Amino acid sequence: MEYEIVMLEEKIAVGVSARTNNASPDMSATIGGLWDQFYNQGVYASIPHKENEKALGIYTDYDGDASADYTAMAACVTTEEPQGNQYAVCRIPAGPYAKFVIHGDMVQAVAAAWQEIWKMDLPRSFQCDFEEYQDDSMDHAEIHIYVGLVQESKGLIESRCGILCSECACREQMGCKGCLHIQKPFWGDSCPVKASCEEKNLEHCGQCKEFPCDLLHQFAYDKQQGDNGKRIEQCKVWRKQ
Repeated sequence: MEYEIVMLEEKIAVGVSARTNNASPDMSATIGGLWDQFYNQGVYASIPHKENEKALGIYTDYDGDASADYTAMAACVTTEEPQGNQYAVCRIPAGPYAKFVIHGDMVQAVAAAWQEIWKMDLPRSFQCDFEEYQDDSMDHAEIHIYVGLVQESKGLIESRCGILCSECACREQMGCKGCLHIQKPFWGDSCPVKASCEEKNLEHCGQCKEFPCDLLHQFAYDKQQGDNGKRIEQCKVWRKQ
């Protein structure tokens, strides 16, 4: 599954919550009951200061074990935290998230996506994950799934070669999600630096025993596409983390 890394600001989410467990036979009924309470019993309509009309399914308070208990919420984002104890309140932490965009049946597509996400080798923080429902279509919904990631002290690894994708003009112009999240670059069928790292099971060039190799040096100091060695210095920073 393709995804992009995004940085989110803290959000206030207000709604209803319950404890459950993916291994529990009552899990589906518990989460379904939250949504019934949220919409059909008037909770959503009564929540003040809604930021938008989107609904969120939020999962917090678990330790990374797929069979562990966690808190599930049906909620919406608000601009203010409500007074009193009428609602469950969650502060979605600021930080990096892996964002997945899926389309299809509101229930089946989400369930299938989570099955794939649990199989992926993501640096998950296990603090907070959530689904953001863009509309109320049951059969042809668009859902954004945000998976919380570990916050690195000097930023997440953004590329194999040291390029900071978040600062690259091609990111928006070419719709590029960065070489960590795509099979091939937008400018050709393959990238030898990306391929070399992935064949060696390395996150970036700075982890290689041959760093900085002739190939990376050639890319870094290319007259047209190079950055005068900036990417090599960035790999050195990542190597120290």
